This record gives sequence, C-alpha cells and structure tokens, in this order.
Amino acid sequence: MHSNPNDLASVVIAVAGALVLMVVVSRLLSWHRSRIPRLRLLTGTRPQRAALRVALAPVVCEFLPLLDRAGQEVRAIVLVPTLSSSDGEPLAAEVEQLSGSTAFIVRLAHRLGSTVRQPDEVAGVLAEDLLCLYRHAAAVSVVRQTPAGAGADIAVQNASAPKPIGRNGLTALPRHATQNEAEETVTAFKPRPLGRNNNQGS
Repeated sequence: MHSNPNDLASVVIAVAGALVLMVVVSRLLSWHRSRIPRLRLLTGTRPQRAALRVALAPVVCEFLPLLDRAGQEVRAIVLVPTLSSSDGEPLAAEVEQLSGSTAFIVRLAHRLGSTVRQPDEVAGVLAEDLLCLYRHAAAVSVVRQTPAGAGADIAVQNASAPKPIGRNGLTALPRHATQNEAEETVTAFKPRPLGRNNNQGS
C-alpha cells in the first residue's frame, strides 16, 4: 500500500507545528516564571510559613506591579533565620542589588535575636523596603512629612478665643483696666446723604 504524498506532507506540517508550539509555550512559561518573584521561606514551622504567606501576599501583589512599571525587578523575596550587618548588628531586612542592574533580592529576617517576629511585622518591613525601591526608581522626593497627630495640635495652638462682634460687624477691642472713660468713648458718625459732596455745607 503506497502512501499519498499529500498525507505525508500534512503529517510533517503537523509535527513541525507541534514542535514550534511546544518551544513557544516553554519560552513563555520560563519568561513568566522569571517575571514572578519567588517567595522563598527558608525557615519556620509549617504554620509559621503559612501565616507569613498570608501576611506577605497583599504586599507583594500591591508593590510588585508598581516596581515592574518603574523598571525595577525583584527576583526573589527570601525569608532567612537571621540577618546581620558587617558590624554584627542584627537586621530586620536587606535589599541586594545584583551587579549594578535593576534586579534586586530582598531578604527578611525571621528572628531578631531569640525573638521570632510576627508575620505582620515582617510584612510591614517588606512594604517599607519595596516602597523605598519604588521611590528610588521613580525619583520621588518627599518634600514634607506630617506626624499623625500634628494637624490637630497645630489647629488647637493657632486657635484663639472667639472675639466678640459688634452690631456694625467690626470686632470689638478688648477692654484694659488701665483705660479711662475718655479712651472708651466711641463717637458715631452719621453717613452723608447721597448727592452731597465734601465741599457743600449742611
């Protein structure tokens, strides 16, 4: 039984198309994995790691798209047992820039000394570090920072006692004990009728 050349050509085309599709899909998957920062929890018990994933997920979802648009790539966020500076001081986190590029690795300390840090505390430190990266990438400069309770305190300090208002809409001057009656006398002037000027007599 002889094979039809048309059937053989269609099989070759189908196999070639499948191979091309597999290569494209594998490259897309590898690119997608490289764009998603991997959260690596290298320490902690299973419940601790689960709680940390829950606490860190909103921070990652909030900041990483902003950093991506700003041209900064966070390759990995790694939870390690402890961190210390070159002087031996304990660190809560460190951000490492990879060979002068726009790629970074964020390391978070699970413990400070013998104290295990709470998931919300770790998430807060991660948010501060990612915000710092975003400000650096976007060249954002903070002009002024106002403490939480300062607005109300300043308003209370600047507020003065209500001043009495007279019948004519002017603020009445405060009376002092040293003033005499002549200084407190107010002379009322009658308004001139319309149509008369200063040169005319009454």
